[in-house]
Amino acid sequence: MADIKTWADGQKINPADMKQYVSDVLRGFLEPPACRRTVANQASEQKAATTWYPVTLERVGSGVGATHSYDTTGGLMSKDPAKIVAPIDGLYELSFGIILRAVSGTLTFGLAAANINLTGGKDIAARPIVRVGCGRASAAEKIGAGSATVALKAGDFVSLAVHADNPFYLGDGSYAQMISHLELRWVGVKP
Repeated sequence: MADIKTWADGQKINPADMKQYVSDVLRGFLEPPACRRTVANQASEQKAATTWYPVTLERVGSGVGATHSYDTTGGLMSKDPAKIVAPIDGLYELSFGIILRAVSGTLTFGLAAANINLTGGKDIAARPIVRVGCGRASAAEKIGAGSATVALKAGDFVSLAVHADNPFYLGDGSYAQMISHLELRWVGVKP
């Protein structure tokens, strides 16, 4: 439940209450913080099998997914290459789409996991907020998507990790529209 405050007639509103109960909430509704970053094309960086790897994200507006990325906060959410940071307290929708491509042969399975305030691949995957198995796009490619609504404080961040049974590449798929991404969008006040 959201924290609600009422004022009596003639009661003064202090600056901290004005910020917490009025301006931050209005700013969130009028200019909701949101950031979508594509996964750095790592076609030249082979990933070994059976290890969880943290996902490196491209700068907003760069790389293969330049037209698929944005940061409504002017860069506050996208400063770090492996994180998307919440600029204000609130409920956020976390979503991602992942493409894993076999170095050679096939992939039997692939996994992706997202977590809060963790950066190591194994740490992200240990107790994730959301974890998905990647399905077959082709014998050599696995794709997966996941989402969750999470309560975050200002400064909290989300990160993503991937894993497969055979050596793989991470990033874009065989078709131009298949681009891995991570997105965080403010959807309301924190309960």
